Amino acid sequence: MTVSVEFAIAARLPSVWRAGLVLAVLASGACGCNSMSGHVNNQVGMWDYRQGNYVAARVQFSRAAGDEPLNASFAYNLACALKHTGDPAGAEQTYRHAIQLDPSHQPAYHGLALLMNEEGRRLEALQLISTWAAAQPRHPGAQIELAWIERQNGDTVASEQALYQALALDPGNPIATGQLGQLYQGTGQNERAMAMYQRSLHGNWMQPEVQSRLASLREANGFGNTAPPMIAGNPGMYPVAALPAAAPIAVAPPEWSTVTSQRNDDPAHL
Repeated sequence: MTVSVEFAIAARLPSVWRAGLVLAVLASGACGCNSMSGHVNNQVGMWDYRQGNYVAARVQFSRAAGDEPLNASFAYNLACALKHTGDPAGAEQTYRHAIQLDPSHQPAYHGLALLMNEEGRRLEALQLISTWAAAQPRHPGAQIELAWIERQNGDTVASEQALYQALALDPGNPIATGQLGQLYQGTGQNERAMAMYQRSLHGNWMQPEVQSRLASLREANGFGNTAPPMIAGNPGMYPVAALPAAAPIAVAPPEWSTVTSQRNDDPAHL
């Protein structure tokens, strides 16, 4: 999943950029352009969120969701902000609303399951993800989330099986291979872990956490710091059959604009 180019650039600019976005919101609102206004409000919210100003982010995400009430990503972003501003009940309701808008919205499922886990509602979280995976057995993201929740509950065998099922559906999925790498690293299978990390980076090089884990394993196993050759991402070399922070590693941040982009330490992500 990739961050929008405009935000990637904007994130490096001073706070005056935020003021410019606000002006753009006003201009688009004057034109009655709800879609453009929603996009800009969401970008402003992302800026605030990245700065840790969750109250302001909640306001902007709420405006974006109001501009585009059928946009599941905007609803998901609002849920994230609600959670960070101390409203878990509102966050849960909004995560559920995002799922209603888009029954295949992986970040919303992860955010809701994570919230349930944090509240000690592990069985509810497992049921939520298991039901989704059963309803959409051809969705790689559902299998990745199932692997995550199984690992959260200590079942590494079921987690591995779900990740291989995700790869059967999407052989080049860098999230599934990265999570397999972490699973193998956590169980002392370092060679298999390195192979999976390499395969993950072959699919998406921009994963700092995966790069770091691979480098640490190579150094620990006497390979030095030279970059390894990428393996050929051939699904045939893996049995088809098993997210996350060794479950996956973390909390899902909001999505960038209408494009899903999760941090390296979040759901279904290393």
